[in-house]
Amino acid sequence: MSGGYSDENVRTKLSGLNDSQDSIVGVAQWIMFHRRRADRSAELWFERLKESSAHRKLNLLYLANEIVQQSKVKNKPEFLNAFNPIIAEASEFAYRGSPANIQDKIRRVVVVWRERNIFPQQIQGDIEARLDDIDKGKGSAKGGLGGGLKFGGSSMLGGSSLLGGGGGAGGSTPLELVPIMKTHKDVADQASSVTIAVGTANTEFQKQFDPSNLPPPPVYAARLSQLLKTLDTAEAAINGAIQARKAHVRNIERLLSQAKAALDKDEKAAADLAEKRRKTGETKTDVENMILRSMEEGGDGNGNDNGIEGERSKTPENRSPEIEALTPPGQIQSDPEPPTPASELHHRHSISATDPPAPVPFHAGASELLASLTAPLAHNGVGMKRANVDEGNVFEGLDEDLVNMFKNQAAETGGGQKRQKMDVPDDDEYRP
Repeated sequence: MSGGYSDENVRTKLSGLNDSQDSIVGVAQWIMFHRRRADRSAELWFERLKESSAHRKLNLLYLANEIVQQSKVKNKPEFLNAFNPIIAEASEFAYRGSPANIQDKIRRVVVVWRERNIFPQQIQGDIEARLDDIDKGKGSAKGGLGGGLKFGGSSMLGGSSLLGGGGGAGGSTPLELVPIMKTHKDVADQASSVTIAVGTANTEFQKQFDPSNLPPPPVYAARLSQLLKTLDTAEAAINGAIQARKAHVRNIERLLSQAKAALDKDEKAAADLAEKRRKTGETKTDVENMILRSMEEGGDGNGNDNGIEGERSKTPENRSPEIEALTPPGQIQSDPEPPTPASELHHRHSISATDPPAPVPFHAGASELLASLTAPLAHNGVGMKRANVDEGNVFEGLDEDLVNMFKNQAAETGGGQKRQKMDVPDDDEYRP
């Protein structure tokens, strides 16, 4: 075999594997040659299986079959011990999601393992149970996010993906799930190392402490020293898996907290909408009842209750106040005195001028006439017009000579008053 052992060389061998007999046997012999690195070879094999397509998964399973069968025949338990902890989950991972023809070939390999008793009965039963669960459509969460670690070999940490397989986040992965997918991948990567390391440590521990197969003390001391190194390796692997799983749990709890907050917000919105719907329904019922009552009482159903409003308008408290007509106040009219007989007036006129003039008994209307003629004129001309009207009423029924005498006397009296009223000193002195 050309080339020394290294992780890069192992990955190169696994990448160049094909389904031919020569390729599978050649790679199997190269890996078995480095039997002291059996644990690391099994770990790298499982990592490559997770990253491969369905057809390449089948080729890798053929390679594992060749290795474990040759180890069984040649009595090299290192590879059987390395594959025991991971073979059940690896078989499930290769079987899940593969086409039907590839699943049939994987089934035939599992049947060969049972017929030839390659693996312990417990591991063989676990392999078949996982494949049966996939066929029934149930799937298996063993070794996934909630899976545990069975020391000694039937199950492993973190192999199958709860969120869609062992691959990374797809292009349609929501942003909230990206951190979870990343930590999930870290858990899966740590799980492969943990299962191999822990399985090897448990197997070596049981072998070294088997009372029926104790070697001589010098050899036993050397084997115990090697067992301590194996246990240290397993402990380091399990501590790394614990840290990865804690980070994964934190991301899940963060997503759960966000989901709970969103749920609480949605529940409050739903309660608010329910309250608004209830209030709207009650209001609608009240409005419909009001319309029905209005129609029963004689209304038109639109809120115009003609009959009811008509009855209300007849009540005293709803009746509008009566409007009184705007009429001017009545004028006080005095009864005119009876006219003086003409014979008496003629007798008074014929009295001698030498006698002292006796007061002329004016007609009641004459005094009013004089008063109206001597009164100052109104600025707006209304008073003058009214005086003229009253003058005609006063002279009605009098003798024409008396009328002329009254007019002349009134004119003289009015003229003197006017002249006297006009003789006002023209200065600014205030006079009350």
